[in-house]
Amino acid sequence: MKLTRRQETFIYKLLDLYRELNGPIHYTALAERVGVSPFTAYDMLRRLEEKGLVASEYRVATDKPIPGRSEVLFWPTECAHNLWLELTGDANTGEWEAVKKRVLERIRSGELPERELAEEMLARLPPGGPAILRYCIEVMSIVVLRLGRGSARRLLAENLPQILEAQGAVTRAGLLLLGGFALGLLAKESSGDPEWSRELLAHVQRYQTLILEMEPRLCRRLGESMKEALVPLLRPE
Repeated sequence: MKLTRRQETFIYKLLDLYRELNGPIHYTALAERVGVSPFTAYDMLRRLEEKGLVASEYRVATDKPIPGRSEVLFWPTECAHNLWLELTGDANTGEWEAVKKRVLERIRSGELPERELAEEMLARLPPGGPAILRYCIEVMSIVVLRLGRGSARRLLAENLPQILEAQGAVTRAGLLLLGGFALGLLAKESSGDPEWSRELLAHVQRYQTLILEMEPRLCRRLGESMKEALVPLLRPE
């Protein structure tokens, strides 16, 4: 299911409020949380309801000045919970661990040249796929493979902790810097296949776009996962 970034934000905030209040919410509460007008929040909730991500019902308000007057309350459906797990990568944790293990094993065994392995990974990456965190990790893993075993990879290995963390914490700026730093290193690498290089460049640019749109808590989670994934790839054999 494709959602706009704005729709993802509404789903995220709705899930947050639903957990905090432990029950359905009024659209005005969501409007305040997102920072939009009540009309905008109501309209968006109805759109998400059409997609099966939100449910609603009218209930009699017991704390209103006019007894018996009903109000509409909304809550996220199971589909919304599952979608957010998929968007954050929770639904793919086992899959990513299997991918990471297989990649490391194939690199260390010399089963495939790193260029060939990178192309294989790139071919199966979903540019519009919902597994955002896994996508970002795999794109940067491919960049590491593309850098080969020369000075560019050593430079990335030396600077990775400082790039990702500021004052001991992973930040959005660090993740963006990682993408920019990687692009700079890639630009210095010669390639006999310009088309393949352009395709990889497009994936790195998409990585940066996703980081810009990502919720802060997902940025932190991605940063921690990125270190776990990239450090073994950057480690000298």
